[in-house]
Amino acid sequence: MSAYIRDMFGSRNKTKECPSCAMEVSRDEEECRYCHYEFPPEQKGTMAMAWAFIILIIIWLITRF
Repeated sequence: MSAYIRDMFGSRNKTKECPSCAMEVSRDEEECRYCHYEFPPEQKGTMAMAWAFIILIIIWLITRF
């Protein structure tokens, strides 16, 4: 099972899968220790911000009419 699918279902796993060599490395690593792939910085809260914006728009639409 890929790391993406585990993350999608809320796994509390402390590892992530390297997209280059498919080895499991610590979630805190910035570079794979096996193939030296550099992980892009994680964007935290992007999905939460999108949902908050959608909910605010819905509330605004409901109260406007």
